[in-house]
Amino acid sequence: MLYYIMCAATLLVGVAMLVKGTVRRLYSLVAVIAVPLFFLNNFHTIARVGVDPFAYWQQSLIEGQWWAWLSLALFLYIVWYWAWLVQCIGGQKEGQVWWKRQRWIWVVLAAAAPAIVYWGQNVGDSIVSSVRTYEPSKAHLSKDPSARIFFLYSHPLARESYIVETDEHRVRKVVTLKAVGISRLSPASSTKELLLWSDYTGRHVYRLNRDTWTLVDQEAVSSPLSFASMEGEWEIRSLNQDVNTHKLEVRKGGKLLFSKRFPPYILQVLRAEPHFYVFADAMEQEHGVLYVLDQRGSVVKEISLPTSFARSMAVFHGRLVIATKPRLTIVDPHSWRVAYWGMGQEETQFDQLYVKGDTLWVSYVQRGKSGWLALNDQFKVMEKHELPSVYWEARFYGDYVYALFEPQEGNKADHAGEMNIFHLRTGQLAAKFTVPKQKHNLQTFQVMDEIQ
Repeated sequence: MLYYIMCAATLLVGVAMLVKGTVRRLYSLVAVIAVPLFFLNNFHTIARVGVDPFAYWQQSLIEGQWWAWLSLALFLYIVWYWAWLVQCIGGQKEGQVWWKRQRWIWVVLAAAAPAIVYWGQNVGDSIVSSVRTYEPSKAHLSKDPSARIFFLYSHPLARESYIVETDEHRVRKVVTLKAVGISRLSPASSTKELLLWSDYTGRHVYRLNRDTWTLVDQEAVSSPLSFASMEGEWEIRSLNQDVNTHKLEVRKGGKLLFSKRFPPYILQVLRAEPHFYVFADAMEQEHGVLYVLDQRGSVVKEISLPTSFARSMAVFHGRLVIATKPRLTIVDPHSWRVAYWGMGQEETQFDQLYVKGDTLWVSYVQRGKSGWLALNDQFKVMEKHELPSVYWEARFYGDYVYALFEPQEGNKADHAGEMNIFHLRTGQLAAKFTVPKQKHNLQTFQVMDEIQ
């Protein structure tokens, strides 16, 4: 409220001083122009529903957005204008002396503004704002699935994100994070850590200990990510720099091993000694390209593929398997021959790959239905389980398939979705529960180790 009162008062006083002309009109003219310009420049932040305007401005200031810095300059001028009006009451001579004394204060304030804003954004050693703990379910059976399920909720511009931890029976924790636009959640290098990042906004990658809910690491990045993974000492990222460039960064033990630019859109990256496999999707042409890199980042093979939209990659019996649309893509790394495996329907989107022993489990989505199947080393179907509807997202974990379905009632539903947990081999329903709603939309979920 004080914010609006100050701006309105500045406009009224500026007009009055401009008309009266008792003090320098130029300063009043600039103030009269600055107030509406200030509002117009910030209108897209004020008009966003459910978004903290100050938090959005603060984030944009850190990211170097020109409009945010213009807002800062206009606001500083408005504050200075009021100070100047006050000193004018003391007379012209006193005013000149006051200006000489005060001008360097404003120079220092303007120079220190970036540091002040950065400190305000990063004050504290954790992004975790609060953790609400609930009593764990006591209705747990030894044969029931016992993994921990983490649901991520966020908004591209909202200041807060949420993680809800559940078992197959009830909510265990609700964690509030001070992080803007987090949209992806995956295991980090340690089984006790979560990797949080964004593929459309935000400029940070976070690692959280999901047992103590403390910040392990926070790193600023220059662009949103299209892919991120951590496995052991290896860290792989793809930065979506612009419409023409994606930058792949590979680190080992915290040191940058190599950095290389590719045409967009990098969807999947897999490290399988001695190569790195990079799948890029040319979305407008509806085909993909597989780049094979050596340990120094040099491209040793580039394979154009008729398949697209890779959702996951895995090595199965010495061959690279890519879950693509409309067929599985199978690459022999010895001869670089490419084979394809399909289900006879062009609208099939293969989704998750899961190697368990001598079996490759593959989830898929088709028109009006979805499911999963088991393939042997000759890519013959051993088992197939079909669901009568399309899941929104699915994960393999242990001996179970976790399938998340959207609410049948849409936005009117009192929950964010329905989680169905099936036995991997029998297809029988092992558990079922509704996913609770939060302030923001549900983005994704992750299944991790068993509850101790």
